[in-house]
Amino acid sequence: MPTKLEARVSKHDREIAAIRKLILQGMKMISALGASHRKQDALLLRLEGQQEALQKEMRELAASQRKTETMIQGFIRSMEKGQNGRNGNGKKP
Repeated sequence: MPTKLEARVSKHDREIAAIRKLILQGMKMISALGASHRKQDALLLRLEGQQEALQKEMRELAASQRKTETMIQGFIRSMEKGQNGRNGNGKKP
C-alpha cells in the first residue's frame, strides 16, 4: 500500500500529465486556426483582385455604353430629319 507521500506524488504526476495533454491540444488548435486564417487571407486577397478586375471592366463597359448612347442619339436625329438621301435644301446632291 502506497504511503501518503507516494499517493500525493502520483496524483501530482497525473495532474501534470493531464495539463500537458491540454497544452498540446491547445497548441494543435492554435496551429489549425492559424492555417485556417492563412487560407482565408489568401481567399480574401484573391477576391479583392477579382473585385478590382470587375470594377475595371464595369468602368470600361460604362464608357462603351456612353459612346453607344451618343451614336444612337446621332442616328435618331438623322432619322428625324427625313431627308431620304437629299441634302438640307431639298435638292439631290
